[in-house]
Formats: sequence, structure tokens, C-alpha cells
Amino acid sequence: MAPKLDRDILLQTLAGYAEVNRITEAERRARLKTMTDAEAREIFTSLYETWKRSGKSAGGNWEALARSKIEHKIRVRQAFETLARRNNLI
Repeated sequence: MAPKLDRDILLQTLAGYAEVNRITEAERRARLKTMTDAEAREIFTSLYETWKRSGKSAGGNWEALARSKIEHKIRVRQAFETLARRNNLI
């Protein structure tokens, strides 16, 4: 069973995440205000090409790709939990 979380630390962490999100969003808005149509199109094209290649690598099976991503995230989380246990952090 996982140890009980410290409420104050959790609240501080969540407040920190919220602050980072506010800063990141402000930076994103500032960057978008100065972006040209050509820059926006270039970013879109790059994202679209990545999306297209990802689907092809999954054989066109987007469900399989989504499952693969979830499985990868679970493996990474398990690895971090193992490290945390070894270091007596949890």
C-alpha cells in the first residue's frame, strides 16, 4: 500500500503546477501573437507529417498506436516507482 501523501506538500506541488501552467500559457500567447502565417503553416505541416508517419508505423491502426502509448507510459511509471522504492522514497 502506498504511503499517505503529505497534504501540505501536495497542495504546494499543485500550486506550483498551476503557476507553471499560467507562465507557459502566457508565453504561448505572446509567441502566437508574433507568429506569421508561414510559421504557423510550417508547424502545422510538421505536426501533420508526424501524425501521418505515426499512423503508418502502426499499420494504420490508430487504436494499436494508442494502446502502445499507454503501455509505454505504464512501463515508465513502473520504472519510476521501482526507483523510488529502492531509494526509500515511497
